Amino acid sequence: MLAITHAAIATAGVSLLLGTADPLPLVLAVLGSQLPDIDTTTSVIGQICFPVSSWIEDRYPHRTVTHSLIATCCLAGTALGSGLVLGVIKPLMALPLGHLLSCFSDSFTLKGVQLWWPTPVWCISVSNPKRRLRTGGPGEYWVLAIAVGLLMTGLWLAGAGGVQTQVNQGLGLRDGAISTYNRHASTSEVWAEITGVWTDDRTDASGKYLILGNQGSEFIITDGKSIYQTGKNIIIEKLVTKAGDATQRTLKTLSLYDQDLSPVLGELLASNSGARVYLTGSIVVDFPEEIRPVSGGRQLQTLTVAGDDVELTYHPLELAIAQLNDQWATGTLTALILAAP
Repeated sequence: MLAITHAAIATAGVSLLLGTADPLPLVLAVLGSQLPDIDTTTSVIGQICFPVSSWIEDRYPHRTVTHSLIATCCLAGTALGSGLVLGVIKPLMALPLGHLLSCFSDSFTLKGVQLWWPTPVWCISVSNPKRRLRTGGPGEYWVLAIAVGLLMTGLWLAGAGGVQTQVNQGLGLRDGAISTYNRHASTSEVWAEITGVWTDDRTDASGKYLILGNQGSEFIITDGKSIYQTGKNIIIEKLVTKAGDATQRTLKTLSLYDQDLSPVLGELLASNSGARVYLTGSIVVDFPEEIRPVSGGRQLQTLTVAGDDVELTYHPLELAIAQLNDQWATGTLTALILAAP
């Protein structure tokens, strides 16, 4: 096969199998795909490394020792050792993977490869010689076109979390949803497209909800009116997450030491005009009996009172100002601020 075909097959395979679009593993895949042909001085890698390729060419037939699984294992050992030293293993494994894919693709050519060298057995994937690929022939250019298409697909999937994430998302599995949320939450709105029912009466709760955060494998979501928690307020049948508009996500910590909450929360509101702000944390207040939590309905209880303690969980700032007016508090609150960039 031509060097460009080997490179396309290797990069496509590495992008799909490792779920990456990073330059380092793709470059290593290209390098790994060229190394098998270092056994001939007529190849691109052979001309670059002429002394080495000439030495190998004089001692071993083409597509034998350098096209074998032994050579792949040597590269894998080198990549693994380097990865352990550098503390990064996965990207470096693109080198032996690219080599293996290159060797395997050569098994579809007329001559095949001695994949099991030193055993003198040629590995040929197609028994009919007329159906095997000829270097530079029409069949190889079809393979090249398909490999380029797979590479583009791999790069796109890598940007969307990789093959596994997309499969999980398609099946509505929670791992894929969490992976997508973690990837985009810092820079974009992330929406949950839910198929499910309300916990209280099992009526349909399907719809599109904005994700505010997650607690383990469950999500805190809102429809713009109330706050809900999947698994608690909504029984999920299928959940798919998708990135939306760009959003700046900021966390701000409010440390309170027997302070009047009204000016603190008022300043937070004024400094984040137009943003959506939600409070999470625990505080101790002087007059808990004056607080009127919103109760009933299907929504998550985002503010609860137990004795002098007040717990907030993604509680809307405007509602907190109304409920905690004239309260003096001690504790810590974290404000989640969602604003247009």
